Amino acid sequence: MMYYTVSQWLIFFFIYCFFGWIWECCYVSVRKRKWVNRGFLHGPFLPIYGSGAIVILLSTIAVKDIVPLVFLFGMIASTILEFCTGYCMEKLFGVRYWDYSNLPLNFKGHICFFISLAWGGFSIILVCFIHKPIEALVLMIPKTIADVIALALAVYMAVDFTISINEAMDLRATLEKFTKENEQLKTYARRVEITATFAEEEFNKKKEQFMAMVNEERRMLAEKADRRYSHIANIIKRNPDAVSVIHKDSINEIKEIIAAKKYNKK
Repeated sequence: MMYYTVSQWLIFFFIYCFFGWIWECCYVSVRKRKWVNRGFLHGPFLPIYGSGAIVILLSTIAVKDIVPLVFLFGMIASTILEFCTGYCMEKLFGVRYWDYSNLPLNFKGHICFFISLAWGGFSIILVCFIHKPIEALVLMIPKTIADVIALALAVYMAVDFTISINEAMDLRATLEKFTKENEQLKTYARRVEITATFAEEEFNKKKEQFMAMVNEERRMLAEKADRRYSHIANIIKRNPDAVSVIHKDSINEIKEIIAAKKYNKK
């Protein structure tokens, strides 16, 4: 295991990214009762699974024949990876692309004890069963061909990453804009309520103006979504369970726009 070339490690990474994508798509699609192209990327890859597999393989090299230690080392390594990835993505994009907050024994919603146990079980399956035939298959590939395959897949994923990161940053900017505008509307509503204590007639007038402004604001947001932010729907559709602690109301609002088919891709 320690004698793999860089190209072979990359091929393993892409293989497990693909297997993870298949698993997540099937799992989420069954839950949602419709096909969901799961993941942060557009293509059929989930880097968290590929990275998890590589981390597990590396962390268990010295103990790969001792099953309990494979479970323990794999669980710890993959849990650390999952936390660091989730934490960094939330800080960068303002969105949690997975969230365990509703599960017991979770830590900041990024990791969960029972999910960590599942990672440990997966470590045993990976090291003791899955990786051996995949290893044999990859080692059969001539070095030159392996280098070409690894390079081609790396370029493809780099392009996909660039596009997906741009979408995620646009989503963050949109969430921040929605949140700011919603706060402005709430502030205006409070001012209208204060006005009501002084003049009922003035209150009714302000209320009508406020409701008209709200309706116009929502219409403009929907139009902006159609004209400028339709690509944001892609990342939301690939991550239907995505949440945001900071922009909770805004992300739910965007999901409602998409569900109402106001977010048409043009």
